Amino acid sequence: MKLERGTMGTAVAQLQGDLNFCAYDAGPVDGDFGRKTEESVLALQAYHGLEKDGIYGDHSDAALMGEVRIIQEALTKHGYHLAIDGAVGSETLAAITDFQKKNGLTVDRIVGNETLKSLGIEIPRAVNQSETVVPSPTVKPLPAGNGKGQLVCINPGHGGSDPGACGNLQEKDMNLVVSLRLGQLLQERGFEVVYTRVDDRWMALSDRPAIANANNADIFVSIHHNGSASPESSGTLVICYPGSTNGLRLAQLVLNGMCNRMGLSNRGIIQRDDSDVTYSLMPAIITEGMFATSPSDCHFFSNGGAELEAQGILEGILAYFNN
Repeated sequence: MKLERGTMGTAVAQLQGDLNFCAYDAGPVDGDFGRKTEESVLALQAYHGLEKDGIYGDHSDAALMGEVRIIQEALTKHGYHLAIDGAVGSETLAAITDFQKKNGLTVDRIVGNETLKSLGIEIPRAVNQSETVVPSPTVKPLPAGNGKGQLVCINPGHGGSDPGACGNLQEKDMNLVVSLRLGQLLQERGFEVVYTRVDDRWMALSDRPAIANANNADIFVSIHHNGSASPESSGTLVICYPGSTNGLRLAQLVLNGMCNRMGLSNRGIIQRDDSDVTYSLMPAIITEGMFATSPSDCHFFSNGGAELEAQGILEGILAYFNN
C-alpha cells in the first residue's frame, strides 16, 4: 500500500475516515489526499516513531490498524459485538456512537481523550487535542556499515487468525511493524530482503523457514514479541538453535544491539528447538524484543520503541556480516 499527496479514490476516503476516527483530524472524507490528509499522516508517523515522510505505506498502515484494534477490543469489553479487524466499518462506528451517547460524551465518532478515558484505554493523548505531537525519543546515530548483497529473510511471526501474545497491542501487528522497518533499513544498506509475509495473514509454521530455504537466504530473522501472565514482565531476549555456532553469534550480536538501542532488561539467549530455527538451513534467530502483554512496553513500542527495536536488530546484523 502507498497513498500520498495527489492520490485520489476510495482507499484515500477510507484512510481519511480511519484517521479521523483515531483523532488525527484528516479533514473532510472526500477521497482527495491533500495537505490536510498529509499533515494527519505525518502526525500518525511522529506519534509512532516512524519515518516522517507524509506517505501512507505499510508501516503507517500497521500502526493505524493497531490503534483501531485497541479501540475495537475495548468496545467488545463494554459489551459491543464487532470484528476486531483494524478497520473502521459500520459496526465500529455504530458501537462508538452508542458508547458516546450512553456515557454522556460528545457524539462525534472521534476517539479523542475523553472517549479513550471512558473506554479505559491508556493512550497518552489524542493528537488533534494538543498543539504538539508526542515527540519521538532521542535515538543514537544509526549504526555504520553496509551489506554486500547478502540475503536476509525476515519473518513477522503470527498473523491473521493467530494474533500471538495480546495486551494493549497484538503481537502480530508489532511483529509486522518491526519487520517492515528492519527490511527497509537493510535494503538501504545494500542487503537483499525477502519477507515471509507483508500483511496480516495466517501462515503455517513450516512454511516460514521453507521460504528462507527456497531463497537461499544467508540468515533467517524471525521477529516476535513476548507474552506473560504478569503485566510487569518486560525485557529482551533472543532464541537460537542449540549447537549452532553462527546462530549463537548472530543471536548475541542482535541481543546486544537491541539492548543497546532500547535499554530494556537483558533476558539473555535461549538455545532450543523451535520451528523457525530448527528447520532453517542457515543461521537463524527469533527475537523477542519486548512484551506485548506489558502496558509499559506497549507504550514504549508505540512511542518510538518500534524504531529503536528495528535499529537494534540492524546493528546486530551489521556486526555479524562486517566483523
